[in-house]
Amino acid sequence: MTSVVAKGSSAGYGPEGTRPIEIVAKAPNQRTMVLHTLDGDSTTTYDGRVAWSAVPHKPVPVLMLAGTELDGARLDAELMFPARIKDTLGTWRVGLPAEIDDKPMQVVQGSRPQGVLATFYFDSESGLLTRVVRYASSRVGRLPTQIDYSDYRDVNGVKLPFHLKITWLDGQEDVMLTDVQVNVPIEAARFGKPAAPAAAK
Repeated sequence: MTSVVAKGSSAGYGPEGTRPIEIVAKAPNQRTMVLHTLDGDSTTTYDGRVAWSAVPHKPVPVLMLAGTELDGARLDAELMFPARIKDTLGTWRVGLPAEIDDKPMQVVQGSRPQGVLATFYFDSESGLLTRVVRYASSRVGRLPTQIDYSDYRDVNGVKLPFHLKITWLDGQEDVMLTDVQVNVPIEAARFGKPAAPAAAK
C-alpha cells in the first residue's frame, strides 16, 4: 500500500454538526487532513519533514508545528500504513493486558528519544489496532491524544478502519469515512504548507 485517499464526515463538540473531511496519505510518512467547516478549512499537513496547522480563528492563521506536536503529526502519518508500525517508534515495551468494551487487548508502548510516547491497544482476537494514546510533553505534564479505530473493512486486500474517534483535552472529532481508495496518485503539493483558512461563502 503506497497511498490512501479517504473522504467522509466528522462530528465535533461544537454546534456546527457534521462536516466533510478529507484524509490523504502517501507512504512512508506524508499525511494531510482537511476538515471543511463553515468558518473555513481546518488543515494539518506533514510532508515527511515539516508539519503545518491552519485553523480558523487562531492568532496565527498558519502555524509550523514543532517539538512533540511535530512528532505527533509524524506518528499520525506513519500509522496510515499498518505494515510499518514496528518501525515508527523504538524502545518497545509490553504492557499489562487490558479491556476495551469488554474485549481483551494486547498492550504495547513505544517512544522516541525526547519525542512522542504512544501506547497501542491491539484486539487479542483479530490483532487489529483498536486504540492509540499518544502523549505530548508540556509544562504541566503529558497531554494525551486518543484515537479509537473501528469498523474495519477490506480495501484492496488490506483491512482499514472506516471509523476514527479522535479525542484530546478540549476537543473531539468523530470521523466516519465513506470512500477509501488506496494506491492512487497524490500530488506532492497536497502535503505542503496550507493556505490560511477562508470562510465558506
